Amino acid sequence: MQIYSRRSLQVGVVIFMTIALALPAQAATFSNASLKGSYSFLVNKWTANVNSYQGAQVGVVTFDGAGNVTESYTAINGGVVQTVTDSGTYTVKSNGTATINWKDGHQTAITLNSTAAGLSHGVQVLSIDDNANEVISGTAWLQSTIAQTYGAASLKGNFAWQTSLWTADPNQSQMGAVGIFSFDGKGNVKGSWTSMVGGALHTDTMTGTYTVNSDGTGVISDNTHGSQVAFVLNNKPTLLGSAKGWQYLQTNTSGNIVVCGTAVKQ
Repeated sequence: MQIYSRRSLQVGVVIFMTIALALPAQAATFSNASLKGSYSFLVNKWTANVNSYQGAQVGVVTFDGAGNVTESYTAINGGVVQTVTDSGTYTVKSNGTATINWKDGHQTAITLNSTAAGLSHGVQVLSIDDNANEVISGTAWLQSTIAQTYGAASLKGNFAWQTSLWTADPNQSQMGAVGIFSFDGKGNVKGSWTSMVGGALHTDTMTGTYTVNSDGTGVISDNTHGSQVAFVLNNKPTLLGSAKGWQYLQTNTSGNIVVCGTAVKQ
């Protein structure tokens, strides 16, 4: 039997930790299976061309983990609202970058992030086939890895909210706001916020109603100001849990503007 002194043990621990820290961390290896489930997304079209409209899309994209993808979304461009569905294929490289080829001919580059247990919980998105002087980009966040059915109860509690108005029209006032929206899980909502509009400070409140579709998309009707927004839920942890966040797009704007934003549960 060998007897080790406390001093020897301490030295051994230090040496072991030094070696462990010196070893390079093994990089994660990604594949098509790293994208699986439904993801909410918000994508904006940014342009400095006054003859080209700002645009945005909000909706759900679903990956099957084997290279096939579908999407459905609400889009606005120059005040015109459309609902769109599409499908395609995707390929994920080992470094976590990927490409989606859509059946309508569009191509999207994406980067995976927030990986846990081999699954990406977030994605950055960039359209790579638009040769105009504009950029189409955004983010997507995991809803769930399994099919779920959503309803009004899926949106409940207080959410910290941020929104911006984007425009290429120099005659439009820029706008940004932060505030709180409170949902009762039964279809009623109230909110309060602070905003900057054209350099002027404002505070405001609203009451309204909301509906949630089975895929996690929905509509908020602001009864105080008359605005309508399309939204999509994300980060719903269980079948019985409520969403942890949402992305939204105002759908009753007109002209060369887009009003959109995100919210995270308090």
